[in-house]
Amino acid sequence: MKKRLLILLSLFSLVLAACGSTATDETTGAGGDGEPSTGPANVIRFTFAPDPVWDYINDNGIKEAIEQETGVRVIAQTTWDEFGIYAGGFADVVSVGDFEVPTLDAETDQKSVIFGKYNIDRSVIAVPASDTTSQTLVDLQGKKIAVWDSVSSTLIWGVIVKQLHDLDFRTGGGDFELVQVDITNTGPVAAAGDTDGAIVLPDFAVNELMTGALRVLYDGQTSAELYAKEIVGDDSYEGPMINVFLAREDWYGEHTEEIKVFLRMWEEGIQAWQENQAEIIASYPQHFAVETDEQVAFMQDWLSKHDWFVSSVYLDQTWIDSSLPLFDVMRENGFMAEDEEDPIYDIPQDS
Repeated sequence: MKKRLLILLSLFSLVLAACGSTATDETTGAGGDGEPSTGPANVIRFTFAPDPVWDYINDNGIKEAIEQETGVRVIAQTTWDEFGIYAGGFADVVSVGDFEVPTLDAETDQKSVIFGKYNIDRSVIAVPASDTTSQTLVDLQGKKIAVWDSVSSTLIWGVIVKQLHDLDFRTGGGDFELVQVDITNTGPVAAAGDTDGAIVLPDFAVNELMTGALRVLYDGQTSAELYAKEIVGDDSYEGPMINVFLAREDWYGEHTEEIKVFLRMWEEGIQAWQENQAEIIASYPQHFAVETDEQVAFMQDWLSKHDWFVSSVYLDQTWIDSSLPLFDVMRENGFMAEDEEDPIYDIPQDS
């Protein structure tokens, strides 16, 4: 995880050097004239990967209406490098996996506060159709598995495999041969028989799943569904999270009203998703890597069964209590340094 962050920070520094500082002029600010020391009041610099609900919030006037009512502005930068932008100090609020926060804090030498939730890990383990017998990763011990990196969903499956099967699932060693390929290619390389299996994001392997070229193990369960059922012991638990909302602790403490507005904005978006899921998929097919009517229908059906969006962005203590044991498991099994602390979760007042 540390290597990944250092690479992202280095790349981001090169981008800044090439582009200059004008892109951040509007969103930066120092304390003074009654403004908090961590930045101007009533402004949230937000960075996030391309997302259908965020597009819906913007396109349907939700963001604009709430901004006009409250006077709080959300200045968003959509990018695939949100991890590096936040770590570099160019965003106040970001969304990453909750299991990535301890490393993010350690590398940036600052504390972050998780104050909302959004996306549940959606990955599955799939094998080529020619494999008609494997049911779990136990059946693939010692074999070649395609992954896209050593963290994110790979880490979550590492925790699951250790807890359920007492096997070591990680890059660079362990009981499997994990092969890193591009995130869009894990499904295709497994379907082609170049690997014995793969961690797959369903939206990046639509054709392979539609045609049956890939078969999903664990009775079709996603990592989050399996984790909730077998490790937390509660099918209703939403997690582990691939996207939580977090902010630097100092900024968070001085922008409590802005946080409330931010969560309200996203809560309206997520409720719209729950009510209009099929419509949003059809309206923003690019966010689900689908093009044809058949692909859209497949994704609509998949998400009706395996929704990776939360039911509400607001945290509650029951959810937090169910989330924290993940970090104990990570420390116990070497997925997290023993001296790394749990991330800070906070339930904003009046949320």
